[in-house]
Amino acid sequence: MTDIAHQLSISTSTVIRKLNDFHFKHDFSRLPEIMSWDEYAFTKGKMSFIAQDFNNLNIITVLEGRTQAVIRDHFLKYDRAVRCRVKIITMDMFSPYYDLAKQLRFQISRLRLKQSPRLFHSRMLKSFLIAFILYNILAVL
Repeated sequence: MTDIAHQLSISTSTVIRKLNDFHFKHDFSRLPEIMSWDEYAFTKGKMSFIAQDFNNLNIITVLEGRTQAVIRDHFLKYDRAVRCRVKIITMDMFSPYYDLAKQLRFQISRLRLKQSPRLFHSRMLKSFLIAFILYNILAVL
């Protein structure tokens, strides 16, 4: 927060206040045909979940937890017909993801399990999120 405040020449409390006011809008009417699921360490000691469009690298969602309940609750907001359009999900060997994809009734024709290198690098992701936050703060100011 202090880095963002310093770069924008505003106070840290202003950054925090603007971030608390900002709400992401999810489009629950579509999902890509090829989706990537992964987890990353966004805060110290806590893993988060990210879903991304594999083809154009657009982030679909970033969830604060990677538990099955958190992920299931999010994807159940999509209509079953929307979930059925997903053909491929790439994920690592974290087995709960595979079970969850079956529970959510994704009609997956292919499942690609990856081991390494990790698709999402935390350094790249953090720089993207900081740029995204800065852009939205500037749009609000």
